[in-house]
Amino acid sequence: MEEYFKRLEERVQEILQGYNHLRQEKEALADKLRRKDQSIDELNEKLQALDGRKGSVKAKIERLIQRIEDLGF
Repeated sequence: MEEYFKRLEERVQEILQGYNHLRQEKEALADKLRRKDQSIDELNEKLQALDGRKGSVKAKIERLIQRIEDLGF
């Protein structure tokens, strides 16, 4: 009977260690996900800024082309 309780105690200890390991791994993955989400947000902001600049540059080029065409080229 003593051996049974010893094995049971060892098994419970193994389960607790596994649980703690999984909990730490989950926390690490959640932190990594938060960092990736933040990076995505920053990249989306940069993309929006670049899209705005693209529109501005396009408008300037179109005006220049129109001026050149108005000159008869």
